[in-house]
Amino acid sequence: MGRMSKIIGNYGEDMAVEHLQSLGYKIIERNFRSHHGEIDIIAEDGEVLVFVEVKNYSYRSLGAPQSSIRKGKRESIIHAARSYLHMMRIQDKFCRFDVLTVFREEGNRKRVELIKDAFRLS
Repeated sequence: MGRMSKIIGNYGEDMAVEHLQSLGYKIIERNFRSHHGEIDIIAEDGEVLVFVEVKNYSYRSLGAPQSSIRKGKRESIIHAARSYLHMMRIQDKFCRFDVLTVFREEGNRKRVELIKDAFRLS
């Protein structure tokens, strides 16, 4: 990932964290990495443990954000989530996979959308 892409990615994740916190989510961890993959944000939404994938889009981007998370990426996130649960010895907790999109629109406006339960374990 190039330096500019990393800066844009971090900015999007910062906006995502702010948005999730405004909805009452408690942020547990950011950028969790395992040899299975990466999870952008791990949070709690009430009693639910939520693994959040953050996507950044410009106004020129096409297609639905959740469609950009292909099967391989979903599998990578799910494997990383299982690693996290194992490492933290978390059992019998309801988990969910959300996608949060940050849209950069013309005129430097931003729009954030949260798709709860965007995908499930296969």
